Amino acid sequence: MFLIYNLILVFLLLAGWPLLLFYMYRRQGSLAGLGQRLGLGRLSRPRPVSRVLWWHGASVGEIRMLAPLVQAWKKRHPECRLLVTTMTLTGRQTAKELLPEAEISLLPFDLPFFWDLFFYSFRPAGLVVAETEIWPNLWRAVKRRGLPLVLVNARLSPKSFRRYRFFGFVFAEIFRLPDLVVVQDELSGRHFTALGTRPERVVSSGNLKFDLTPPPVDEAAFRHPLPTSAVMVVAGSTHPGEEEMLLEAWKNMTRSVPALTADAVLVIAPRHPRRFAEVAAWLESEKVDFISYSAWLETGGEKISGRLPQVLLLDTLGDLVHFYRLSRCAVIGGTLVPGIGGHNPLEAAVHGRPVIHGPHTSSFADGYRYLDEQGGGLLVKNAEELGNVIRRCLEDDNFVAKEGRRAQATLERHRGVLHTTLEYLDRVFSGYGM
Repeated sequence: MFLIYNLILVFLLLAGWPLLLFYMYRRQGSLAGLGQRLGLGRLSRPRPVSRVLWWHGASVGEIRMLAPLVQAWKKRHPECRLLVTTMTLTGRQTAKELLPEAEISLLPFDLPFFWDLFFYSFRPAGLVVAETEIWPNLWRAVKRRGLPLVLVNARLSPKSFRRYRFFGFVFAEIFRLPDLVVVQDELSGRHFTALGTRPERVVSSGNLKFDLTPPPVDEAAFRHPLPTSAVMVVAGSTHPGEEEMLLEAWKNMTRSVPALTADAVLVIAPRHPRRFAEVAAWLESEKVDFISYSAWLETGGEKISGRLPQVLLLDTLGDLVHFYRLSRCAVIGGTLVPGIGGHNPLEAAVHGRPVIHGPHTSSFADGYRYLDEQGGGLLVKNAEELGNVIRRCLEDDNFVAKEGRRAQATLERHRGVLHTTLEYLDRVFSGYGM
């Protein structure tokens, strides 16, 4: 089965090389990182001599989740060097910002000869994978070299479980490879064991994302475009269809209660950088009074005075967390339209902000459920409900303060997973002499 898998990948790589380059350019806006995707990340530099522990997270959310765990490991094992890989350029940038002591690279394509180059260059002593990034050749390459393989914060939804079970003749061997799988919940644990992971290698700890802490704020580096009297409603990580719903709700509120939005600005932060220009063009076509954060920075960063814009388009990387911190309330993208499953609501909750979200939350179901049941989560099902909740947040200071405190309290109740996970990692890697 691995031979068939690799033959298909080689064929697709050779036959579809121009399409692959076009896809990378379209998705990223450039071909940056192509060498790293071919396993050529550091062949020209000396190879490490000391132990290197390799951590992998798919993109920004996984890297933010991993960062506290990586930092805690480094504090406990200062002699251990760190390697962090990610699938996306935005993930790579986030890793550089949060983990400056680590070496950062994009993950190569999943073919054996790329892994040979990668292992020769970096010489990792083990791999920790965030959540459930399954790359058959990578996992085999790790175990064929006699190295430990661990999954942390792992989750297998019923849909993913059914898909892997259907292709069990391919994945049965893969699921037997990890030395340890630290799952978010008992259901995921049962799914892993049903797919072939040894039961004694599966442990449940809860969701690492609840151990999120507010990042340090460099006030000198971060520049805020609005006067201190301005109120911001921040919609983070939005997708197509969500910007339209947000703008409809905002315009309706502006028409019905113009005084309410006179000092308020809707901040829209698209999830993917490739959509920055697209959303800007759409706002122009809708004749929306807006500014883009990047354009404002280029003008010198003087605070806006006089009449505020309707919309601030947040089209830079790494700044959303600052806007959450300064917001009145947060709308979490990926939840208002089907097919995405929602992004991490705790990035807003950790700052004590009410978390507004739609019904599509499968990617972080526990987090949204806890916030809705225990406090801080505000569920809306359409543009009208969205407008009503935003309006209440703008009108009612007590409501905002109460829901913000409840959001923080909900997060605090579920902390402690990081320490438990760190103990599990120590047990595994100590058996390999780390």
